[in-house]
Amino acid sequence: MAGDARPSPGYYVAIALLAVGLLAGASLFLLLTTRSRTTRPPIEIGLPQPTPCPVGGHAPVCYSFTVTNVGHGPLYATCEPNAAAGTNATFDDGQVAKPVSLLEGQSRDLTVRVQADGSDTVSAPNLSCSTSAV
Repeated sequence: MAGDARPSPGYYVAIALLAVGLLAGASLFLLLTTRSRTTRPPIEIGLPQPTPCPVGGHAPVCYSFTVTNVGHGPLYATCEPNAAAGTNATFDDGQVAKPVSLLEGQSRDLTVRVQADGSDTVSAPNLSCSTSAV
């Protein structure tokens, strides 16, 4: 019979490559859809620690916060001090927002100076940071 030609070896190679590609695609799809989502933020902010204020800073109390990148890969964060009631909080250089770049696992200390607004009581501020991947 003239119409029963046998397929060439290239045909079998193409079918094998197609099967491997489909298997790889299905594996990647399952891997991406079933991976666990992390609920932990990529940045960890330590508790405020009282620290000596820089000379000439004109602040009665300063606090130091340790900011650590606990995510995977480098990140960029913008941190802002949140003053307690009756106080004013800024970073040691007078900024109200500070950009921070951290590599994976890297930590950085941020100093916040606190001044009372018309009272004698000074309370520790909080620090909040919003992050984005680099």
